[in-house]
Amino acid sequence: MNSMTGFGRAEANLPGRKIKTEISSVNSRKGLDLTVSVPREFTALEGGVRELVQKEVSRGRVTVSVVIEGDGADGGGLRVNRLLLKRYCREIKALARELNVSGEVGMDALLRLPGVLGADNADAAGGRTRTLVFGSVALALAAWQKARAREGAFLCRALARQFGALDKSVAAIDRRKGAVLARYRRNLQQRLAEAALTVAPDDERLAKELVIFSDRCDITEEVTRLRAHCHEARRLLRTADAIGRNLDFLLQEIGREVNTIGGKANDLEISRCVVVLKTELEKIREQVQNLE
Repeated sequence: MNSMTGFGRAEANLPGRKIKTEISSVNSRKGLDLTVSVPREFTALEGGVRELVQKEVSRGRVTVSVVIEGDGADGGGLRVNRLLLKRYCREIKALARELNVSGEVGMDALLRLPGVLGADNADAAGGRTRTLVFGSVALALAAWQKARAREGAFLCRALARQFGALDKSVAAIDRRKGAVLARYRRNLQQRLAEAALTVAPDDERLAKELVIFSDRCDITEEVTRLRAHCHEARRLLRTADAIGRNLDFLLQEIGREVNTIGGKANDLEISRCVVVLKTELEKIREQVQNLE
């Protein structure tokens, strides 16, 4: 299990050229949000970098930055896409005539237009620089994955303790729920006695009232489902899979059961346990937001 938060950095070198790669990530609720930044003249490599990263992660906001320094030594150099530059010039002049505006666009501005200035294809799409870039990305990915695994293991231990706290409160509710009906029966008989009304213990009306109350306040099913959800959560925490989405779903179901118990259980002690459960759930949700 990995955290969505991590950082990895790597460098690779050729004579006259240095590749620096940094990968950082934070949590995200929208699946994988991947941003890759490479020098403009090496945009042909961006797709390959994306593929490498997408194989390693399924969720989170991930930023990859590749910086290439130096002129290199694999025979490549800058190129100017003359055909594209001429087309830009024609379109700019035609638009100026159409809008009846004057002014000249300098060469500096033209060279900044997309696709005009780049590296020789032999260098951008292949050669030793390509190998060096992908090697640097792979090393940064390995460092990044180690950082995510370390934090994921820490989160796993923390979540196991928090689910243990949930179990204690659920067990307390389970022990208490049987006493609720007996307490209600005693209170009902006491109120009848205070009102000077004599009702036999086996009176049909008393039995009917107790059945209605028992049905309205029975939380056996909710407690059973709550325990099942907590058991499944602990099982997920022992796996190496990406479990963030599964835990998100389980927490929603646990929250639903807790709210139902709080609404049905007519008992002060159970209500106190529900408050504790809700407090622990909020803490768990905050941690789960960082899991892949």
